Amino acid sequence: MNIRYALLPLAGLLCFSAYAAQYDAVVVPQQDGQSQHYTKIAQAVAAAKTSGKEHYKIYIKDGVYNEKFEINAPGVELIGQDRDKTVIEYNAASGMSRPDGKHWGTTGSFVVRVNANDVVLKNLTVKNSFDYPTNDEKPKSDPTKIRSSQAVAFEINQKAQHVKVENVVMDGYQDTLFVKAGSTSYFKDCVVAGNVDFIFGGGTAVFDHCKVIARKRTIPTSPMGYITAPSTDISQPYGLVFFHSEIVKEQGVPKDSFGLGRPWHPTRTFKDGRYADPNAIGATLYIDSYLGDHLFGWDKMSGWTKDHERQWFYPDKDARFLGYHNYGPGASSIKGAHKLSDSQAKGITIEKILGGDWFKA
Repeated sequence: MNIRYALLPLAGLLCFSAYAAQYDAVVVPQQDGQSQHYTKIAQAVAAAKTSGKEHYKIYIKDGVYNEKFEINAPGVELIGQDRDKTVIEYNAASGMSRPDGKHWGTTGSFVVRVNANDVVLKNLTVKNSFDYPTNDEKPKSDPTKIRSSQAVAFEINQKAQHVKVENVVMDGYQDTLFVKAGSTSYFKDCVVAGNVDFIFGGGTAVFDHCKVIARKRTIPTSPMGYITAPSTDISQPYGLVFFHSEIVKEQGVPKDSFGLGRPWHPTRTFKDGRYADPNAIGATLYIDSYLGDHLFGWDKMSGWTKDHERQWFYPDKDARFLGYHNYGPGASSIKGAHKLSDSQAKGITIEKILGGDWFKA
């Protein structure tokens, strides 16, 4: 017995030595006796910022981490032990109160937010655990009902460049993934799940061999949701682009219940007032992707004029919604001017969209 217990610390040290050879920090779900291990991912991320290192690799062992944090240092890499067993989750919705009593708001409801360049996430799950279905079922008269149910899981902030996300699950309902204007990001072999506008924003983002899962609403509504809500500035040639991806649904989602996208014109403050941004001509493009039978095509979306009146934006003239060489029962929903020809599609590559081959590193 004494020999057995004497070997345990040595085994632990050897294990850490193996990690230390590859990683700058290791995160474990609970303290294991190793002073070099963190129990919070946010602690390891904070250490990266003060390390002075150009690249900082953090290994996260399997477990559920109830955390909400931002990545502010460039070159940080978060690597989970197992995609489905390394889970970062937090319960925050736009209409919920922060510790200071104010509401989170959509942009503040994130679980993980990237504010820096050259950040990498691999092999983990980011989940906003806000109970959207239960909240959805509550009557409007219920004082506990959250009126603003947007709940972001993963957010890429303005001007964060070269963000690479590989084999990561982003789980939520409304507004799961937010890629803000000015950012560039690459998603490979990822899963994004949600219902209302759950991939949205003005950034340039490529989804390569990803699975996008439409989730059902507990209260019957039509449409049930929208896959994308881009707010791409007219000066940007590309917005949300899907290559070789699967746009599928969970059980219980009916046919023709989800829009491929709708044009989001965010309300902004201009010199002559506050109103829907006329330059947000959102861009979504599906190429060589499987489109399920729950998809009915593109839809309109409303915004506000400076006179506080509702204004509608339409997919034919207020957005850039396109498709090329898609297949599956929903592929026929892309037609007419929204369907690229061979000549128009020629030369559209991931390198061209993202401005180089940095995503291959």
